[in-house]
Amino acid sequence: MGQKKSVKLGDIADQLGVSIVTVSNALNGRKGVSDELRKKVREKADELGYQLSIRTAPKEKTSYSIWVAVAERYVKEFPSFYMDIYQQVAKEAVKKGHLTVLDVISPQRERVDDAFDSFTEQNIAGLILIGELHDNYIRAVRRTYDIPVVCVDYYDVYSGMDYIVTDGFHGMEQMTEYLIQRGYHDLAFVGSPKSTKNIMDRYLGYCKALERAGIKESQQYVIPDRELELGSYHIDMELPKELPEGFVCNCDKTAGILIEKLRGFGVHVPEDVAVVGFDHYYPQGKKGIEITTYENNQKVLAQISVNTLIKRIEGKDTARGVRFVKGDIVIGNTVKEKEERHG
Repeated sequence: MGQKKSVKLGDIADQLGVSIVTVSNALNGRKGVSDELRKKVREKADELGYQLSIRTAPKEKTSYSIWVAVAERYVKEFPSFYMDIYQQVAKEAVKKGHLTVLDVISPQRERVDDAFDSFTEQNIAGLILIGELHDNYIRAVRRTYDIPVVCVDYYDVYSGMDYIVTDGFHGMEQMTEYLIQRGYHDLAFVGSPKSTKNIMDRYLGYCKALERAGIKESQQYVIPDRELELGSYHIDMELPKELPEGFVCNCDKTAGILIEKLRGFGVHVPEDVAVVGFDHYYPQGKKGIEITTYENNQKVLAQISVNTLIKRIEGKDTARGVRFVKGDIVIGNTVKEKEERHG
């Protein structure tokens, strides 16, 4: 009689419809698996004749394949802030001996309603979502894959997921206060708050600073900079007939486009108006433009995101929720003291 074929973790996972990582965590007593599922895994392992002592004798493999998903609209125009974050994530993963697989999600795939197979040949251990994606896509992923999910620069109310985000609310509150402290009270927010949660947070931070300063009239002064449709990321804006003293832009890309548009109408920055941005990311800027902005630390975002995902993959039970990565104001040449400007 031939030797009986050894039972693998994948055989148990296939039988139960869960991931190999979940089976390994359940059999090895790690946290992150419910008691009910742990019992089912152990019963199935016994039924199939899995030998735990044989499988756990060698050191477990510690190299994982990490799926990284980002919406196409964020990366189809270069340079891209989110592509830079991905590169930082990939570097951090490689340092730890892991592999990343980038998946650029088209507008059509974002609206998927049913479960789907994104990687049929890859043994994916976890997922990092960069930027905001449509709710349909996130729900489909969670229905299809039993893997840990970490979101970068995006948050929502989904349970069982980790969110590592830039501090948009307080960061933009600081940028607005920066202008107010220099004598600018007639301000406008440049951005479309309803297009993403990030922009809405930054707009609310702008409003909070105005409220604290007693400048309520500027709260409603909003200049849209993009379409609200899914898949649209083209940035442009119409200048008002009467310009405010200062513009608070939701991102540096918007700030750069605004400055070029102002220059086209003979309006000088910062001599005529002040402009501040957010992200400290404007590599495509014209020579001489150094936007006063709020710097988000991409390297720290990547480090925390990868470390958090690895902990989840390995079943370490730490608190889930939203973790804010704070940044700092970077002084450029797009703001002058109001007295100095008029002097």
